[in-house]
Amino acid sequence: MSKIKLPATGEGYLGETLVHKISRAVGVVESVTEAKAGWPPQIALKLADGSFKKGRLSDFREPSNAEREKISPA
Repeated sequence: MSKIKLPATGEGYLGETLVHKISRAVGVVESVTEAKAGWPPQIALKLADGSFKKGRLSDFREPSNAEREKISPA
């Protein structure tokens, strides 16, 4: 079974692997600020080098199969 993810609120994305759409940086979701009162969900993506990419959930996407293969298991 897969994890239930709710894009409207950001619930269920913690620990998931996502890709930043513009920079194509791949990382793991470190924190999620759930959407409230019309504001979109905000996430912080931890990259392999230890830095973070922060933004709205819409700034990120699921990794493709080729990108998943590049990610080493932690």
